[in-house]
Amino acid sequence: MILHDAVSRLQEVSAGAGCEDGDLQYAPLPKHHVCRFCRGSCLGVEYGGRVAEISSTEPFSARMMLAHLYDAPLKSEKTRAAAAGALTAAAGFLMITRKLGPCPTVNFDDCLEELVSRCAGKLVYVIGDDIPGIRQALFAEEAELVVVTGDALLTDEGLAEIDEARVLGKEMLFLGPEWSGVAGLLGLEHWCPYGT
Repeated sequence: MILHDAVSRLQEVSAGAGCEDGDLQYAPLPKHHVCRFCRGSCLGVEYGGRVAEISSTEPFSARMMLAHLYDAPLKSEKTRAAAAGALTAAAGFLMITRKLGPCPTVNFDDCLEELVSRCAGKLVYVIGDDIPGIRQALFAEEAELVVVTGDALLTDEGLAEIDEARVLGKEMLFLGPEWSGVAGLLGLEHWCPYGT
């Protein structure tokens, strides 16, 4: 699974730096918005002074050491959101990524317009909720580009489709702050032009 691959990569790049002993602090941020390509409420994840803001269907409050992420099974939506937030916050701390939160809502339309332009002329398979204005394929096999929304990391179906697209060697584009840490750690193309 792509989340496990990113966790393993985080463990490799941070080996010997003492990062595993650092605390992750989780807290709901009910007054904050989430990326337009996600559903749910905002979950803040702080690590080393960097705060990731991602979407979660079940925002929660907790504190744990980063090392607890390394062997976590990540079987529920809650644990997957926790992992995505931890990966983004830790990757931000390590300067692997700079986009830790969604763009201001004033940029939502510009982001969509630029994404539609980026996908123009390509048959696109979307893993997650449909995106208006994009010519979409019915199956990943026939697509020239696979676009992955932030919600896809939460479900078994979404993660299975991501694994399938990776096996097929498809060009992939990961949207929003939910994927920022994963994409940075694994060297994948990430789309969040106005993210903070």
